[in-house]
Amino acid sequence: MTLCPARAALAAAAMLCACLPQAQAQSSVETFYKGKDVQILIGAGVGGTYGLYAQLAAQHLRKYIPGQPNLIMQSMPGAGGNVALNYSYTVAPKDGTLIHLVHAEVLFETLLTRGVKFNAGDYQYIGRLADADAIALATKASGVRSIEDAKKREVTMGATGAANVFALGPLMMNRVAGTKFRIIGGYKGTSDIHIAMERGELDGAGITMANALTIHGDKIRNGDLVPFFAIAAKRLPEYPNLPAMTEFGSDSDKTLMEIYASAGTIGRALAFPPGVPADRVEALRTAFSKMLDDPDFKAEVKKASIPIAPMSGKELAAYVAKVLTTPVDQIEQARKLHAELLPAR
Repeated sequence: MTLCPARAALAAAAMLCACLPQAQAQSSVETFYKGKDVQILIGAGVGGTYGLYAQLAAQHLRKYIPGQPNLIMQSMPGAGGNVALNYSYTVAPKDGTLIHLVHAEVLFETLLTRGVKFNAGDYQYIGRLADADAIALATKASGVRSIEDAKKREVTMGATGAANVFALGPLMMNRVAGTKFRIIGGYKGTSDIHIAMERGELDGAGITMANALTIHGDKIRNGDLVPFFAIAAKRLPEYPNLPAMTEFGSDSDKTLMEIYASAGTIGRALAFPPGVPADRVEALRTAFSKMLDDPDFKAEVKKASIPIAPMSGKELAAYVAKVLTTPVDQIEQARKLHAELLPAR
């Protein structure tokens, strides 16, 4: 069908009007970011996986952000990531010049820890680089090969603190599965825990799948380290025969364990604090999506064997919102169970 000149002009004008808001938003974001420094905040030391993924984003995300600002990693460790979360939520600029690679426990801290100054539901999620599903590993020398073995004798498990999922998961298993885990806390980092395992000071520890695959893959393959259960909401595809902690206990127990396991789903995710303008949030979500398809990004990930399990910002926001709608009575029961575990630290 051939449009008459008048109709063709009207159609062209309509298309132009439809495109103008998008173009104006792009121009506004570009003007804002041009020449600026943007911090990528982590609530941990630079030597772990938070630092790894923050550096990866800092290197490859910039080219797709309108205005191409400088991306600079900032480390603010303390209180299991809560120092950085409190800072980004309450003090940090809300103009888009701070991106937080939020701590994986942001959701379960929101639900279970009274007095925190942040709410996971208010962060504006840009995208997730990797999940943080975890497994429990035992040393070959420990003789632990399964959950059944951990029921027969005390099994020492290392942790950096008593209120993270690597401590709480095994402690919960003591409650629901009759295991005899004892948490040895206070290690400065995962490398110290792994050294203690090599020395025979610990029987095992929890570890993210990212670390298991990149750091300990050879030891797992040759049998020096033995995976024996998943600290996760469901069985992991890499180890389908290992039980997940949520397979044990009552409904109340499972609610708490699913909240703990939310750390695995949050993983290593970039987010803006609340208050950042919507056009900048959308621009960063678009930039994140483009980065995932970038040939240089893919090449570095492959060369360095960095595990990637992306999730869009909208998907992550929907997941967080869903968990936050857990009925109040279930949350209160979960808080009581959670409080009972903490004295065991």
